[in-house]
Amino acid sequence: EQKTLKKNLWFFPLGTVGRDMLYSLVTNFLLTYILFTKGLDAAQLAAITAIMVAARVFDALNDPIMGNIIENTHTKWGKYKPWMLTGVVLAGILTILLFVDFGLKGAAYIVVFGVLYVLWGITYTMNDISYWSMMPSLSKNQSEKEIIGSIARICASVGLFAVVTLVVPITTALSEVVGSLQKAYLVFTIILVVIMWVFQSITLLFVKEDRSIASQAEHTT
Repeated sequence: EQKTLKKNLWFFPLGTVGRDMLYSLVTNFLLTYILFTKGLDAAQLAAITAIMVAARVFDALNDPIMGNIIENTHTKWGKYKPWMLTGVVLAGILTILLFVDFGLKGAAYIVVFGVLYVLWGITYTMNDISYWSMMPSLSKNQSEKEIIGSIARICASVGLFAVVTLVVPITTALSEVVGSLQKAYLVFTIILVVIMWVFQSITLLFVKEDRSIASQAEHTT
């Protein structure tokens, strides 16, 4: 049990480093990327902003639905890891697609963006809800759970603030190498997706949940 606890103590928190790097990029810099690379007019930018706001409202409604789906999942890999894996793979692919230049303009770009952004929110929620829902099943000791949670929040903050600090200088430098700001953001996004996949793989492969804890919890219909 002590060996499992030590593994969970570090390998679970590490799983959120790359996730929060990607989340920070999309929530804080996607609109900036669109503003400086897509050449949209005021009405088109307003439409993009409206889509993003509506998607956030939908996400708030989607969270408890996803939580209920996870609660009622029963596989030989447990409740959480199948959704964590599905979510992190799809969210990574969709994030890259959000920064790909398909050569679309005007209404066509807005429609494609809207579909990709909503799908991104759904898939990120798959991973996010399953990741944090898994934490209570890592130990029967409340103080140990609190330690794991505290380290996970620190790791999340490291990932978030790393992107906030580095995105502008890195994309500026990359734009001189690859020839445009759009390509620079795409390269930077691919790097973050790979980082996310690596850190999530650590959690998926090495974290062990105590399934007896989840089985004792009150069932949610």
